[in-house]
Order: sequence, then C-alpha cells, then structure tokens
Amino acid sequence: MTITPPSDVSPVGSVDKALVLLEILASAGPEGMTLRDLAAAGDFNKASVHRLLRALMHRGFADQSPTDQQYRLGAAALELGHSFGDSENLPALFAPALASVSQHTQELVHLGQMDGIHVLYLDKVEPERTLRVWSSIGKRAPAARTAMGRALLAADGVRGPALEAYAHATGADTAETGQVISIEHLADVVDRTGERGWSTEIEENEAGIACVGVALVRPGGRSVSVSVTGPIERMDQQRRAEIGALLREQLSRLAPSGFAVAPLR
Repeated sequence: MTITPPSDVSPVGSVDKALVLLEILASAGPEGMTLRDLAAAGDFNKASVHRLLRALMHRGFADQSPTDQQYRLGAAALELGHSFGDSENLPALFAPALASVSQHTQELVHLGQMDGIHVLYLDKVEPERTLRVWSSIGKRAPAARTAMGRALLAADGVRGPALEAYAHATGADTAETGQVISIEHLADVVDRTGERGWSTEIEENEAGIACVGVALVRPGGRSVSVSVTGPIERMDQQRRAEIGALLREQLSRLAPSGFAVAPLR
C-alpha cells in the first residue's frame, strides 16, 4: 500500500511523516509490516522511518513483534479510538435492543466491539435465571474464540491469511477452559457465519456454555456485535438457529440509527 500525500505541504514535516506511518500501520492490520515495506509505502528513507518508529514505540503508538520483527499499530493508538468511541455511549444506544433480546430468549446478552485481535465487552443484560460465566463489562477475549468476535470478523470481511493473527491469539491468551483455535477451523467458521448471518461458539471459550452472535455495521464507523449466551443443555442446534434468526430480526428493528445488521455474503 502507498499513502498518497496531500497536495499542500505540511508545516511540520516530521509530524506529517509520523502520521503517515500511523496510517500505513493501521492499514496493515494485525499482520504488520517490515521496516523496508513501511519505508516503501510512505516513500521515505529507511533511517528516517526507523527513527520515527522508535519515537512512536516510546509512546505506545507502534509495536514490534519479537518473533517476526514486524511493526504493528500500538495499543495507544487503539485507545485513542476507544476514547473517542466512548462518547457515543453505545451501551445506552443499544439498551432497548439488548433488553428485548434478553426478554425474548431469557438468556444472557452481550454487546461488544473489536479491540485489535480481541473483543471488548461493552455491556451485558442478565436474565432473571442466574447464569454464571466469566464475562464482565470491560473485559476482553480473543475474537476467534467468541461468537461476537466471529460475527465481527465475517461482517468486516476478514478472510484468508488475515485470520492467522486472530487464531494465534487463542494460543497466546488461553483462558482456563478456552480452546486454541486453528486457522482452518476459524476460516470455516467465519465463512459459514457470513453465509447464514449469525455465528456460533460451542464450549470453545468456556466449558458448558454456547453462544450465538450477530454483527451490525455502519458507514464510516466501527462494527459492533450482540450475542446470546446460555448453558449447552439449552442451546442445541435448533435453538441456536432460532436465536440467530431472532437476533437478526430484533436488531433490524431496534438497533440505533445508522447501524444495520450485517448482510449475508
């Protein structure tokens, strides 16, 4: 990828170069890029790019993997987006939809959004009957191992080699009962999710628990997802399909303005 510079000249060249590098890193995604590729993409001198990367890494806006030496967008850059997104107050906007889904299913309902290679739990609505699960608002889980994350990957068009980082994260961040997800399994799950419009996760994130998720997209904004979680004995194949259809119907009616249920692929 090559970033096309603006027609006018930046008043501070070094700042402009750093911002261009951030744009390139963001476009590279979780796979990252080598120093040489970054320099080529920005049409910069390698030595100059290296100095700028060190400055960005110092502030947490860039990161370098110790295994493959690829440079990636850092957590500080992601936190800026989250801080801006917090002003949307997504939990309040989605409260009617989450409440309706929970009432119809009598199960636990989550709202989430992608956070790098993880899913961030933004809100939850608990049913009257108690269900003990590990999730809580503000926690993160590998996207590849959750119904919400799988729905988001399908909706955002993440396919092929781009899924590798998400699958690998399940090995590096394995919860007590969470499974390591292979790239082959994840690719198959994401494809099926795109075809039918809802995702599943069956005892892959927590023993005895199954989930169904649906993503919502919007022009120019980040996607979100909603999932229904229940004990495996109440979440057989037929009920998962029923919940998937119910989620799409309820969210189509009750999602906030600007959000739309992810189309089938």
